Amino acid sequence: MKIPFLLMAFLFSTAAYALAAEIPANYTVWDRMPAEAAVDAKLKIQNTVTLYTAPNSGKVSGAISPGEIVNRISCVVYTHPNRHAVKVLKATKAYKYQHSSNPQFITLYPGTIIHLLQYTGEGTYLGLWNGQLLWWLEGYNISGFTNAKPNAPWGAYIGEATTADLGIDFWMCLRKADGTVGWAHPKDYPKGTFNSYWK
Repeated sequence: MKIPFLLMAFLFSTAAYALAAEIPANYTVWDRMPAEAAVDAKLKIQNTVTLYTAPNSGKVSGAISPGEIVNRISCVVYTHPNRHAVKVLKATKAYKYQHSSNPQFITLYPGTIIHLLQYTGEGTYLGLWNGQLLWWLEGYNISGFTNAKPNAPWGAYIGEATTADLGIDFWMCLRKADGTVGWAHPKDYPKGTFNSYWK
């Protein structure tokens, strides 16, 4: 009698561990800016900026002087989904794709746990569930954020206490007029260093 019970307990604990192991500590999102800005953009640089050969690299590929106009050609966001769990409180639809003329949805049911990756603008977030990216999750209707006061929450934030930025690390790939390409880390510079250039 005890053996089947112990076997079931072992299998259950193994399954729970396997499920927990599927949530990565670190996740990389390529070519999706935090918030709402487009990736491809012209920027006017306001302070001297060091360019690196790759994100998180110490190898310098060049520098940008104040007043230079550059093209942002790519970006990367490093995020930590296993820290930012949200429990679904009521049936909610999430988009399966960022852009689609024919939107496809996934229905998230009460009790489902998803993990937030990054802010995507207009109060929405990118999430991760069962290996699938979930787009345009209404962050303003998740209770538990330090800056959220939802009226009718669809989910409750149950991860580490955080602000809306989720502790992401963000890098931009920039190309100068002379063709030099490199990666810059915006957090290393004062606000306003990377201004949009519309001319």
